[in-house]
Amino acid sequence: MNGKAIIITGVSGSGKTTIGKALAAALKLDFYDADAFHSASNIAKMQAGIPLEDTDRIPWLEAMNRHIRQVGATRPIVLACSALKTQYRRILTQHIPADDIMWVHLQGDYDIIYDRLIKRTEHYMPAAMLRSQFDTYEPPEEGLLISIHQDITNIIQQIISAMKSQTATQQHVWVADVGLIGLGVMGTSLARNIAQKGFSVALYNRHLPPREVQVAHKIVEQYAELQQAHPFDHLPDFIQSLQKPRKIILMISAGEAVDDIITQLTPLLDAGDIIVDGGNSHYQDTERRQKQLIIKGIDLIGAGVSGGEAGALEGPSIMPGGSETAFNNMQIILQAIAAKNEQGEICCNYMGTGGAGHFIKMVHNGIEYAEMQLIAEIYSYCRYQQGQTLQEIADLFTQWNQGDTESYLLQITSSILKHKDSDGAPLIDKIADVAANKGTGSWATIAACEAGVPIPAIAEALFARYTSAWKAERTQYHKMYKINSHDVNITPNALWQAYMFARIMNHHQGLALIQRVSAEQGWGTDLAAALTNWTSGCIIRSQLLHIIKNGLSDSDYDLMQHPYVQSFLQEHINAIHKTIINMISTPQAIPVLSACLAYFKQLITLRSNAYLIQAQRDYFGAHTYQRVDDPDHKSYHTNWSTS
Repeated sequence: MNGKAIIITGVSGSGKTTIGKALAAALKLDFYDADAFHSASNIAKMQAGIPLEDTDRIPWLEAMNRHIRQVGATRPIVLACSALKTQYRRILTQHIPADDIMWVHLQGDYDIIYDRLIKRTEHYMPAAMLRSQFDTYEPPEEGLLISIHQDITNIIQQIISAMKSQTATQQHVWVADVGLIGLGVMGTSLARNIAQKGFSVALYNRHLPPREVQVAHKIVEQYAELQQAHPFDHLPDFIQSLQKPRKIILMISAGEAVDDIITQLTPLLDAGDIIVDGGNSHYQDTERRQKQLIIKGIDLIGAGVSGGEAGALEGPSIMPGGSETAFNNMQIILQAIAAKNEQGEICCNYMGTGGAGHFIKMVHNGIEYAEMQLIAEIYSYCRYQQGQTLQEIADLFTQWNQGDTESYLLQITSSILKHKDSDGAPLIDKIADVAANKGTGSWATIAACEAGVPIPAIAEALFARYTSAWKAERTQYHKMYKINSHDVNITPNALWQAYMFARIMNHHQGLALIQRVSAEQGWGTDLAAALTNWTSGCIIRSQLLHIIKNGLSDSDYDLMQHPYVQSFLQEHINAIHKTIINMISTPQAIPVLSACLAYFKQLITLRSNAYLIQAQRDYFGAHTYQRVDDPDHKSYHTNWSTS
């Protein structure tokens, strides 16, 4: 490149001037800022917050074009110019051979750039005009795409490296901020989310003819947000497209598929590269993989992602765990795509070392199981014992879905109950009564058993799904046995109290499990951060989580001592006890409600019946016991058969 210009483009606040000056200094070239070419009337408009029109911009662009042709005739210059539209870029370089221009396009997230602008002083471009620039921006067809979410030194090195690799014909050099592997429903939605936030993304999906052929290419063609993404069917090419240190997000099914792709990736990666497993992997599998990869200097972040297809696209709850250094390197991307709650808090906070991220997601799903079963129990009672219509139950749930009881699951259940099939009949009545599960509920139950933490609400919700699968047996037993129904008049308010009580018990169990296992594993999980992650974007998001989070101190996470919980239980527990007992007397099974009541009774029992269990164990197995009258807590054994 003997003459003309290196043009740095991007919206205001993307760093054009800073990077342009640094590049010019590194190459010992002259630097020019497009702002210097604006007329006084243009500057006055922008200072007043009035977006420029094309009639304002064209003379400005033509002035820079003349300057490039005159000053850059013998040696190149560096020019920083927004050049947001294809038309503007054409005017800027008209009558100049394409080989004499190198385009460098700065890409970045709106929120991050906006924060830069509001902190910037002595500049006539107000932050409020940034949205108009993003709306005006047309993605470039050629040039070097550079992410601003990295060190300036890295950016300059990438530009210089690209210059050295260019031939006489201008090439489109492309370096991605992040790569995503796995383009199912969740992966595709997450990729679109990443692209919407201004990050350049490379996409890869396995190539398995005849079913999975050019999946990444088809996804790029299908969605407008991904028009600037680059699809790959060849894994080494995908890896080479990523800026270093490489950042790769896996959105594939848990289990062997994760091990398989990591095995393929490992020889292609370098020390310092980061893999983020965004699937529902078991936390112990995550820790095993972390130990295998760290030997080669590669970090694995186990990140639970919750929110379904809509959440992945609009902003999910993300629960990352593993190396804190690796999280810090991924933080800008992960937090940019995550949900934000009503308080503006980002629902993506570091969950701790090891497998903490996937463990927190596993417990989230366990709580979700119980929340769903609890709503189903209330629904069944209202419909089959009180004879309410689907519309009446939907209206009840809509009424509950406000204030302290507001929750995503109540909201969607109300919609489900009102949904009609193509023939006008309720769709809910055409769905088979066999509930599936993907394993996280059983993993949570097993983990609780291993840690010695009671989670009866989660376990009963899981077992209710298992029982639903016994369709043939249930059909047979239904014909054999009958429970007489009793007239029970339970008011909507009494049902609401029982519902909220069970939700509190469910969350108490889940949080207790997180605390115990995090302490045993040394993860250092901040429970307040986990609760923040759950306040938006995820399936169990609710007002109750806001209440729990805001009422807990940094050192006290005992939900039973939470001011809201204490007040609620002390006021309503006797009425709740009566409500649940009455519901038990009907033919409708309420495993979660009844388990929560039993759990609460056990928690408040001063002297449990466990002393009889210990006596029995000592009788048949000489397992010993402790005595209440021995302050030293020594072990005793009795020859019970002689008494």
